[in-house]
Amino acid sequence: MNSGLVSLEVVARINKVRIDVPNIVREHCISSDDISSEELVRIAKRLGLRAKKKNVSLDQCHKKYPYPIIAQASDDTYFVVLGFKEEEQTVLVYIPAEGATRSVPMDEFKQLTTDRYIILSHRLLSESVRFGLGWFFKEVFNAKGIMAEILLASFVVQLFGLVTPLFTQVILDKVLVHRAMTTLKILAIGFIVIAVFEYVLNLARNYLFTHTANKMDAKLGAQLFRHLLSLPCPYFESRRVGDTIARVRELENIRNFVTNKTVSVIIDLVFSVVFVVVMLMYSMQLTFIVLGFVAAIGLLYVCITPELRRRLNTKFEMGAKSNSYLVESVTGIQTVKSLAIEGSIQRKWEDHLGRYVHSNFKMTNMSNITRGTAGFLQKLMTISILYLGVRLVLNNDLTIGQLIAFNMLSGQFAGPVLRLIGVWNELQQTLLSVEKLSDILNHPSEVQNENAIVLNKLSGQVVFEKVQFRYAPDAPMVLNGINFTIPAGACVGVVGRSGSGKSTVSKLIQRLYIPSSGSVRIDDVDINHVSPIWLRSNIGVVLQENYLFSGTIKENIVMGAPNASMDLVLHVAKITGVHDFVSRMPKGYDSEVGERGEGLSGGQRQRIAIARALITDPRILIFDEATSALDIESELIIRRNLQNIAKGRTMFIIAHKISIVKNCTVILAMDNGELVEAGTHEELMRIPNGYYKKLYTLQECTD
Repeated sequence: MNSGLVSLEVVARINKVRIDVPNIVREHCISSDDISSEELVRIAKRLGLRAKKKNVSLDQCHKKYPYPIIAQASDDTYFVVLGFKEEEQTVLVYIPAEGATRSVPMDEFKQLTTDRYIILSHRLLSESVRFGLGWFFKEVFNAKGIMAEILLASFVVQLFGLVTPLFTQVILDKVLVHRAMTTLKILAIGFIVIAVFEYVLNLARNYLFTHTANKMDAKLGAQLFRHLLSLPCPYFESRRVGDTIARVRELENIRNFVTNKTVSVIIDLVFSVVFVVVMLMYSMQLTFIVLGFVAAIGLLYVCITPELRRRLNTKFEMGAKSNSYLVESVTGIQTVKSLAIEGSIQRKWEDHLGRYVHSNFKMTNMSNITRGTAGFLQKLMTISILYLGVRLVLNNDLTIGQLIAFNMLSGQFAGPVLRLIGVWNELQQTLLSVEKLSDILNHPSEVQNENAIVLNKLSGQVVFEKVQFRYAPDAPMVLNGINFTIPAGACVGVVGRSGSGKSTVSKLIQRLYIPSSGSVRIDDVDINHVSPIWLRSNIGVVLQENYLFSGTIKENIVMGAPNASMDLVLHVAKITGVHDFVSRMPKGYDSEVGERGEGLSGGQRQRIAIARALITDPRILIFDEATSALDIESELIIRRNLQNIAKGRTMFIIAHKISIVKNCTVILAMDNGELVEAGTHEELMRIPNGYYKKLYTLQECTD
């Protein structure tokens, strides 16, 4: 028993948050052993709960936090604290191992716990923020304590920045004139002390900022990939792979912007108002000159921003197209070589690359011109300050020390502005990256009904009632008025010409798509009301081309059931013929399959895929042209064991070869998206001029 998950389930239900423990175990690959408190907090947050770890006494918890809370026991198991009665000095707890609630005296409770708690509460609906700049503001607000320290440190650093100009002024106007060496020594010591404080404060500020920024980066990266996996299939089918990869890579631009000192430059810019106040005390005329030039530089960048963003967007689009073409070329390298078309592929790649380089050149050239113009304005500002400042000195309105100090102050005020200009391209790139990532993060994930049904046990009855389906609103109808009822445990063959809608039926059963009209029911429950993760965990699917992941043969087999025993692995391996070739390998089930299973033959990959589908003991098993990629030996092994494979489950065999489905309980014959005939092989063969009979006769003649 995993006491952590049981405790989380109790707290979630009290907070009226739906929790599906089997799906959590499957999704997070959790073993029967207790999980870490960090993992428990992550899972709680994904469920929509606010969660944080605290090392405090129960008295402090009682005063600060609402019940229930999860406590960690001295043996590293978990239990739930439901309440605390001060008068009786007893604690109401739920201990998963006992499966019951009881009151524990305070003395016994202190021996039981370690003062390590996980505080949980329901997250407000208003806390859900669409991804954009608002997401970052929300994260900053969540770290408001640390950000307050960073802002305070930044303000103090700006105050320390006044020391050097003032120190210079005093030396020029007082020390040199009066030859006051004692004053110089005192000033030097004071300056060194302040410099040390500034150095330490800068280190502390940068540490806090880097720590906070990296936490935000890690959270965004995890959220991005999690949401990407939760997106429905139509999202990926409507976009090029390279485009999606390019959008994910935009995370790197955000990471660079957040984790380097760019944001600290913006903070320094905000606090540079301190310098403006001091400069006004020196000379209003000179201050307005500085403000005028800084405003001119700012206006320059405001004016070029729309064009800069347009060029950045063009660069992104050209890069995405290059990525897509690169992915296609590498993925289809065997076809490229077999057709000997390397030359034409190279020319097309150079065209894509040329357009990308040209767009990058235009963007960079514009940035260089703007940066050069800003530098020119900065030099004009310095010349103007010195020219007017010298005239003020000659008129005795300023001292030489004050002029030099003012010039230094103007540089420190304009410095953050000019540094911001230096990273202006990064800022615009980051804003564009946020926009591109929002296409992923703000796209609705698969429809998740909070009241989704999780059946205790699936028997496998499948019903299609007046099902119509099209892949897009303006696309032709793929399925048109499909009706059938399949009893649990039946073996169903689905045949028909290419494009007749056979594979679409299997996708609807898996709820990879939602019917345009009509309903798909499993065990008399509309699958729109069922948790898709739970549903798919009870359905095994083997496609014509299956994807194997880098790793060992065993890792690929147990992917859907990571806690499966070796006995179970051997069982499914033997009935699918995997054991026959694995037993001849030196490393056996620890043999590496290579990237996408390239180290194995097509038949071997297919047998592993069938074993992977069976390891979860699904109630519904779908073979979608699964045997068409098998060699004769592998196909004979699968056919010989088909009865054992189908035993105790509903099985759909989608195939072009009618000989494979000949012995099925029922055969569905489809054509142009319609179910034209249904029955056993013998029944369908008795239909005069029947569609199925024509297909069968044609294949028999061909064979």
